[in-house]
Amino acid sequence: MSTSSDQHRMDNKTSSLELVRRFWALYQARRWNEAMALLSPEASCLWWATAERFEGAAAIVHVNAVYPEGWTIHLLELNRLIGTDDPASSASLAPVQRVHSLVRVDQDGRSFYANSFFTVKAGKIHAIEEYWADTQAPPAWRRPEALPGLTAMKPDHREGLSLHLLDLAERPSIQ
Repeated sequence: MSTSSDQHRMDNKTSSLELVRRFWALYQARRWNEAMALLSPEASCLWWATAERFEGAAAIVHVNAVYPEGWTIHLLELNRLIGTDDPASSASLAPVQRVHSLVRVDQDGRSFYANSFFTVKAGKIHAIEEYWADTQAPPAWRRPEALPGLTAMKPDHREGLSLHLLDLAERPSIQ
């Protein structure tokens, strides 16, 4: 059970970037209940690559909690998106913010990438749209010797931003 000293409360003053970074850190730490608390109860998550939609915070967290173990998340990029506020929200006290993250998930010698787009309102994640891809060998016709200018890339081993929860608690907010 969390104590008030280690529980991080998200409110309107918390940066949407900090919220998304904490969300990934809680997933990495397998602290599912705390991750669920960052989602609005009616949140939705779209996995476009597999045409799946998860409705509700519990469903979003559950599918990740039961995903086969052995994975590690690397948060490679975190970006606030400009000009995406919902015009209908201008009359409300809680403007809509959008955040993009790029993560690499390593598991069993393979790497998977997700470009995720988060919709944040009133300090909670209301929607996530994810585009997943995995690393694989190119088709046989795309060989460097057959296509001028093509070179094979080296594996991506970037560590990315820290997802250690203590690091997140001790540093100043991202703006």
